Amino acid sequence: MWPFSKKLEDVLCRTKKIKVFGVKFLIRKIDITDYLDGSKVMLQSYDIYKVEKNPEVANKHLDKMKEHFRDLFMASVLEPKLSRKKDDGGLFVDNLFTEWSLANKLYEEIVIHCYGKKKSGLSS
Repeated sequence: MWPFSKKLEDVLCRTKKIKVFGVKFLIRKIDITDYLDGSKVMLQSYDIYKVEKNPEVANKHLDKMKEHFRDLFMASVLEPKLSRKKDDGGLFVDNLFTEWSLANKLYEEIVIHCYGKKKSGLSS
């Protein structure tokens, strides 16, 4: 074995400690492509809102968007322990939706951890 080589498990199962609005999370790398259907719902909601200029039409997709966020959070967040039901022990995942800016930032951090931050094509 090479002195500076890594184990495959260490690369595939990478975790990262992050802070979102002062709250510590431990997230793991997941395959985002498993959750593409949910991200399509988010894009549809944006397109409908942009064309219709009617927030009620876009809000019809809110439950599907929340389900997408839930699935991603449950798969990636290791700490704090999340649960889909209030009485399963752990933080009820829907409590994250009371603060949408926190949920969006957590979602963004998970995607960045899984895919890496893309550099802009613009030079500064």
